Amino acid sequence: MSQSNSPNLLGQISQQELQHLITVSTGFIDAYIVECHAKQPMLLPQNIVLSALDNATQVKTVEWHDSQLPVYAVNDPEKKMGVALVIEGDEMEQRFALMCNEMPQTIRLRISEVVDDDQQADDPSVFQYVRMADQVFHVPNLQYIQENLIAE
Repeated sequence: MSQSNSPNLLGQISQQELQHLITVSTGFIDAYIVECHAKQPMLLPQNIVLSALDNATQVKTVEWHDSQLPVYAVNDPEKKMGVALVIEGDEMEQRFALMCNEMPQTIRLRISEVVDDDQQADDPSVFQYVRMADQVFHVPNLQYIQENLIAE
């Protein structure tokens, strides 16, 4: 019975790899546009989001798979409920929850549509500003965010 499941599993893996190669080779990226309180929206690759959880916003940690993940809040502080996006890290200790107002908008965009913006990033949690058409987004400095959440 396990032998009959093996080819299906291998087929699924090959299909996933093929889909990844197609996506990469066509120059597309799947991303979330995360609305942020008091700053430009965040552009976040979907492949680093492990899970999305409806959650109270006024919390310091979020429970995920029997672990307490620290929260990095970008939500409106007046909102009582939001969505916590579990962000991938190399180690379990590096994962954290990004607290948002709601489930972010998904977008598939061509990498060539995203250009660097000359705006200086004064906020250390911002890696870089980018522009798509006439809208500016920020790309988060995930390493800085992870390190500061762990230090707290």
